[in-house]
Amino acid sequence: MITVSSRPFSTGRASLLAAIVLCSGLIFGVSSVSAVSPATDKEILWTQHCLAWERITTPNTACVYGDKSSTVVVALVGDSHASHLFPAIERIAKARHWKLVVMVKVSCAFIDMRIRNLHLGREYTECATWNRNVVKRLAVLRPALTLVAMSRRAIHPVRSVDNTNTAKGRAVGRMIARVPGQVAVIVDAPYRGSYARSIPKATALSYSLGAIEKIAVAYSGDSLINLTAATCPRWPCLVVVNGITKFRDTEHFTATFSRTVLGAPGGFLDVALSARLR
Repeated sequence: MITVSSRPFSTGRASLLAAIVLCSGLIFGVSSVSAVSPATDKEILWTQHCLAWERITTPNTACVYGDKSSTVVVALVGDSHASHLFPAIERIAKARHWKLVVMVKVSCAFIDMRIRNLHLGREYTECATWNRNVVKRLAVLRPALTLVAMSRRAIHPVRSVDNTNTAKGRAVGRMIARVPGQVAVIVDAPYRGSYARSIPKATALSYSLGAIEKIAVAYSGDSLINLTAATCPRWPCLVVVNGITKFRDTEHFTATFSRTVLGAPGGFLDVALSARLR
């Protein structure tokens, strides 16, 4: 991050600063260098009423992005771990001329299971209602591709018997089996934990990364997209690469990393999505 003095500066100093910013953008492969703190580097869904809060049970029909006139519809469904992938998917949708419909809700996994919300301190009935309404809307939209992503750490079953990866995976599988058309489940993000510079492999892959998603697609017959190698191409996993911070907290991507790296033209996600929409 470039720190700029708050004192007035001359035209010469301003020109020098502009040159530094421009060169940084060229070196890092981005069009500009953001002065946003990683902790606040969030996707625009937060400010556009498109990441639904706990009490909301009906998706906002205004949350449409990409090429809004396109007949190729892609839907993004899940919790905040689907939401943090939005910058990447939106960039790809714009470039590929797809319409992107977003239906995401905090702490609400796309799952056929009674779960609790720790913030509310009770059963998360709003999530169950939300998911039913999402399925109804998908039945009307009939997307060419529905993308599903969720936090593996935020599924808190009401029944203790459901607190296994097998039960959770099958419950996700039952839910996505209700979705018309093609579905791809995106494996959850690596876990950063408290590591500031590099994340050990054991930490990144902890909480059984990918287990729930693999069981879900085996149950439903849908496909899996795993971005772990795109996020952590080597171990330990660096938190900052080429001036871009990957995580804004312990488990969410920054909007800059999502858009710039995961959403890069010709990148793994671009190729994976395009292959499914040929």
